[in-house]
Amino acid sequence: NFQFLEWGDEIEFNFETNISQVSCPGIKEENNLAYKALNLLKKNFKIDKEVTIKIKKNIPLGSGLGGGSSNAATVLHVLNKFWKINLNKNDLKDLGSSLGSDIPIFIEGEAKKAKGRGEIFSKTHLKQEVILLIMPNCNISTKKAFEEIKQNDFKESKNKEDFNFFEKWARENFKEVNDSFNWIEIFKKGNLSGTGSAIYAKFNSFEEASKIMDNAPENGKYLITRSINKSPLIKELNDIGV
Repeated sequence: NFQFLEWGDEIEFNFETNISQVSCPGIKEENNLAYKALNLLKKNFKIDKEVTIKIKKNIPLGSGLGGGSSNAATVLHVLNKFWKINLNKNDLKDLGSSLGSDIPIFIEGEAKKAKGRGEIFSKTHLKQEVILLIMPNCNISTKKAFEEIKQNDFKESKNKEDFNFFEKWARENFKEVNDSFNWIEIFKKGNLSGTGSAIYAKFNSFEEASKIMDNAPENGKYLITRSINKSPLIKELNDIGV
């Protein structure tokens, strides 16, 4: 299942420029999915316009929270609208999937159940809840996670709606992740986000989550937010009416 958060990276677009570039502290431009998305549109549709994009990274690298994928999807959505390329959502998802498996869900913009490489969606009904995010002081390469996890780990007889196949591997290979799980599970069930390293727990209120966070160990970052079923980006683009 894919769901969204009321929190993420911050992206600034400047269309009054004579050069296209993407700046994001800690990520080389050529490795940035947002930069690849920009170049993909310019190349495929012979766009001679320019844009500079500044990204403020709030989502830690290698956290399994979809920061890079959501940024690329945002670039595709925004440039498609402002440059009047007029691609429909399915066309954008096809473009996005050529860059990364998780990009289509952020283009879709609604909570969905996903199959295949993450590009086949079906409806799902997820409760919007208060979330405590735990971000251990380590990052996990999605590529490495898929390379190292054993096939048998995918066959464990657990409820697939509620079970992340990568959790066992992440806990065994990253002490920071295991320590964070051990702490949060004193109070609530912990869940690995994607391939990790971030963990989330669900609460009934911000007050309840705050009491737990106030006593958190100093071995990571913590944030209280809310899960939502629709991406704020789609509403913002519709409100702009470009």
